[in-house]
Amino acid sequence: MFVKRVQLFVTCLADLVHPQAAIAAVHVLERRHVSVEFPENQTCCGQFSYNAGYHHEAAILARHFLTVFEASSHGESPDIVSLSGSCAAMVIQTYPQLLYEDALAQGASEDVAEHWKQRAVQLGERLHEWSMWLNQHCSSEPATTPKIPVAYHLGCHMRRLLPGAPDAAQILGHYGIEALEPDDAEQCCGFGGTYSVTEPVISTTLADDKLQHIDHLRESTGALCLTSADLGCLLHLKGRLIRQGSQFPACHVAELVDLADQKRLSVEQIQAAGLKGGQ
Repeated sequence: MFVKRVQLFVTCLADLVHPQAAIAAVHVLERRHVSVEFPENQTCCGQFSYNAGYHHEAAILARHFLTVFEASSHGESPDIVSLSGSCAAMVIQTYPQLLYEDALAQGASEDVAEHWKQRAVQLGERLHEWSMWLNQHCSSEPATTPKIPVAYHLGCHMRRLLPGAPDAAQILGHYGIEALEPDDAEQCCGFGGTYSVTEPVISTTLADDKLQHIDHLRESTGALCLTSADLGCLLHLKGRLIRQGSQFPACHVAELVDLADQKRLSVEQIQAAGLKGGQ
């Protein structure tokens, strides 16, 4: 019997590159009696366009996003959970001013612009990064087994724009996983959305620097994999690991919690989860 209801904002990367994260996230929520709805008309949140400087195009996608999640709520206001901290930050932090300014730029009145801004604010209040929502709404008994060490990357958007972002590390600890950050924890991994495309040399250098620190962490702690609650960062670093010929697995936080739920937190299972998909 479901006792809570959420809507899933799957994000482009989960939908097109690493669906295992979305599948795991849904399994984890449903085991906790949370009904998960997937509004099928959802598209990109517009972050890619916004970061590239195409603010009007981003606003078009933002208005579509608002309309889809408002219409699919059936007059209620269920929480929305996102599998990417940066996408969540885009909706929560950027949408209100983006839609306000775009409405004015298109010749709308101040009242109309303010209307769009307030709609964005209201939707942003419903939206949460997945691990943060889980930590706040789904309590369970802490694991009593020895904790398994993993290397944890907290992305820039989550660290700087989403209050409470350390919840991902806290929830892993709750399930017997010790989330360890490398020495340069606050340093960007180099993904940065369009930045990784427009500045590939700098982006790759930042990723390799990050992975060097993660490798030191692995050597000193025995960390079994790399994990993050932000798919963009995770897949960027995973891509570099693959190109370096590394077999160090990388998987989303939801995949680790899903394994913990099934009591399958073994080296073999973590490696199997981290070495498939997103390649």
